[in-house]
Amino acid sequence: MIKKVFITGSSGCVGHYVLDELLERSDLEVHLLCRDPNRITIDLSSRSNFHIHTGDLKNIEDLKHILKDINVLIHIATDWSDSDYARYLNVQQTHEMLSFCDPKKLDKIIYFSTASILGKGNKLVEAAGKHGSGYVRSKYLAYKSLQDSGWKDKTVVLYPTMVFGGQKGRPFSHISSGIVPSLKFMKWIRFIVLEGKFHFIHSRDIARVTTYLIDHDTESKELVLGYKAVTVKQAIDSICSTFCISIPFRFNISKKFIFLMAKWFRIKIGPWERHCIENSDMSYDVVNPLTYGLKPGFETLDLLLEDIKTSSAVS
Repeated sequence: MIKKVFITGSSGCVGHYVLDELLERSDLEVHLLCRDPNRITIDLSSRSNFHIHTGDLKNIEDLKHILKDINVLIHIATDWSDSDYARYLNVQQTHEMLSFCDPKKLDKIIYFSTASILGKGNKLVEAAGKHGSGYVRSKYLAYKSLQDSGWKDKTVVLYPTMVFGGQKGRPFSHISSGIVPSLKFMKWIRFIVLEGKFHFIHSRDIARVTTYLIDHDTESKELVLGYKAVTVKQAIDSICSTFCISIPFRFNISKKFIFLMAKWFRIKIGPWERHCIENSDMSYDVVNPLTYGLKPGFETLDLLLEDIKTSSAVS
């Protein structure tokens, strides 16, 4: 039986890797929602089972005749703005899209959220809904509203951690595209050690887990995507090593010192920024391709940084 899959955000960094994983799947009928088809740089002209629909979530009603027959929804698209528009697109229009789906036909929703709304133990953090940026608040509200909807049991929520990825002729993630331009600040950053820990994952590995979920169920329906967490010190070490930047000496900067300096220089720290500083150990219970017996792409931060160094992101 042919499965009908509908994908939003197909022209982005993660979306392109998802398409890579699906190109040889003749058992799927794939529908792509895209504002500008020219942004999809993969040649789909010979793939009769791939269909590109020009539009966006604002006008999702135009595709209700497609949505009523789909079996799997992969919802990657999001608005990153710090405004009410993020809530409109990420919450209201997500439910608008789901309202056109048939509960008898739609078997699974693979919904992309963000690890920014989580805390220790992968638990939802109320501060994200109260004090986060417009984007973070919208993702918090979207999650809560999906849990309260009739789609909860069919929804698998993905929480990407720090997302890397991209290649020549393809979109780069915000982090991958920003590493090289930020190297000019390393002449100062290399001397300090901040408290903190975080996970990372390449978009290719996100795509492998995402496409695995089309055909497989998992014990948990809430998956934080990432590899083993690294400390801020380890991250700076890796960046300096990869880009041949020396580290002659270092100072440890505590959280108390940051708050004290802000007070001395009358720098206002907002409630969300304060929350992030106080909770800088962003360690979660994570999954990645290895969890499901899949081939990993980039298991270490060193491999990710080397990929950035040798890619067109450097030039």
